Amino acid sequence: MAIELADLRALADWFARDSLSGSRTRLAQLVRRLGSGAVPLLGREVRHADAARRDAAREALGLLATTGARDRVLAELRDITAADATTGSDEAKVCALGLLAELGAPGEARFRDPLAMQRRSALALAAQLDTAADVASAVDFMVRQLSDDDIVQIVELLVAAAPAAAARLAHELAARLDVTGDLRACIARVAVDLPAPLATTPPRARAAHATVLLDEAARMVVVVTRKVPGERRWRRWATLVGPTGLIDDCLHEDATDDRDGASLVAQLCADGYRVASDELDHARAALIAAARMTGAELPPAYYVGRDLLDLGDAHLVTTRARAAHDRIAATLGRASELLAQANPEPARARALLAHCPASAVAADRAALEAACRVAEGQLAEALEPARRAAASEPAWPLHHWNLGVLCHRLGDASGAHQALQRYLATSAIPTALLGDPDQPARVACAERLVAELERVARLAGSPLTRPRARPRSRARPRSSSRRLRRSD
Repeated sequence: MAIELADLRALADWFARDSLSGSRTRLAQLVRRLGSGAVPLLGREVRHADAARRDAAREALGLLATTGARDRVLAELRDITAADATTGSDEAKVCALGLLAELGAPGEARFRDPLAMQRRSALALAAQLDTAADVASAVDFMVRQLSDDDIVQIVELLVAAAPAAAARLAHELAARLDVTGDLRACIARVAVDLPAPLATTPPRARAAHATVLLDEAARMVVVVTRKVPGERRWRRWATLVGPTGLIDDCLHEDATDDRDGASLVAQLCADGYRVASDELDHARAALIAAARMTGAELPPAYYVGRDLLDLGDAHLVTTRARAAHDRIAATLGRASELLAQANPEPARARALLAHCPASAVAADRAALEAACRVAEGQLAEALEPARRAAASEPAWPLHHWNLGVLCHRLGDASGAHQALQRYLATSAIPTALLGDPDQPARVACAERLVAELERVARLAGSPLTRPRARPRSRARPRSSSRRLRRSD
C-alpha cells in the first residue's frame, strides 16, 4: 500500500510540473505499476483545463487500456462523456470521445456549445492532415466508424473551416471503392466548389524497402517497410495476392523493430515462400495490377498503406479508359482465337489487328502480327514484329521465347541463343506465367536448346555472340622522327 501511495503521489507530481517537463517514459512506468489504480487520477487530468495535461492523461489511459485495465478505462471515459452539458467540460468530452473511438467503443456526449465544438474538432482534424498517410488513415477511420451522414457533416464543416483539408478528404473518399455511391455523390456535391487538392508534402523520409515473395501455389506476398520520419518506429505493409491475381488480404501496422521486414520475410520463407525480388518498381507494378483487378473488393488496409509505394490513385480505372481497354482486349482475344483454332485464319486475324491502336498495345499487337506471319508460313517476315514485341515488353518471357524459336527455325543460332537466354532470365522473375501449366516444359526445352547451341558452337569453333563493329579510328598525323634542334 505504501508503494502504491508513493507512486500515486509521484504521478500527481508529474502532472503538476510546469509544462509537463517530466519524461514520458517515467509516466509510462508509473502507470504500468499502478494499473487500474491510476485511472481515477488520470480521469481528473482529462477534465483539467490545461490541454497538455489532458493530452498526457489521454495517452496514459490509452496505454492502460492495452495492459489489462480496458474495462476500467472505458468506464472512466464514459463517465466523462456522460456529464451534464452545463457542468462538464466540452474539451474533456472531446478528448474522451476521441480515445473511445480509438479503442473501438465510440460514444456520445452533450456539449455546452455544439457548433463551436464541431468547428474546433474540424480544425483539429485539419491540423493533423499533413501527409498522404494522415489523410488515408483519417478517411479509413471515418469509413469504418462513422455513418454516411456523419462523414458528410465532417466534410461540410471542413469546407467552411479548412477548404484545403476538405479537398484532400473528398479526394481520398472518392478514391475509396468501398464507400457507397450515395456517399460519393454527396461528397462530390459538397466539395464541388473546392479547388483541386494540393499534393501533401511528406517530411523527408528514407526510401521504402520492399520484398516480393512467391510460393509453389503461385501466391505472392509483398512486404513494404519505411521508417516514420522523426520517430523510432517503422510502418509495415504486407499484401497477399492469390493465384488468381486478386488481393486476398492486407495488413498495415506500426513496428518498433524489424525495420526492413526481415523477421516477417523469414517467417514467410519458413512457410514455403521464396524471395523473388527486392526492387521497388517490381513491387509497385505487381500491386497496381492486382489492385486494378480486385477493384471494389480491395481491403481497407490497402488504402492506408499505399502511400508507402506512392501508388496514389493507380488502382482506379476511369469508365472511358476501362471501356477502351475492354474493346482492345476483346479484339486481341478474338484475333488470338482465330490463330489458335483447328483451321487458323491469319488473314482475318490481321484484319482485326488493323483496328487496334499500335501505341496502346504495341507488344501484344506485334506478337500477334508475328504469329499471323508464322501461320502463313512467312517466317522471315515474322522476325521483325517478333523483335518489336520483345523490345516493347522486355519483361514478358513469352516474347523472348517466340523470338528464340523463330530464330532457331530460321537457322540463326546467335539470335536464338540470345533470345532464349533472355527467356530463361525473365522466367526466373515472378510473372503471370507461374500459373501456366506449359511453362515448366518451355523452360526445360529452352535450357536444352541453349545447351545444344553452345555445344555445336564449341565443336564448330564459331562464337555465338555477334562481333561488334569496331569504331573507325581517326587518322592521326604522323609525328616526325626527327627533332628540330634549337638554334642558339
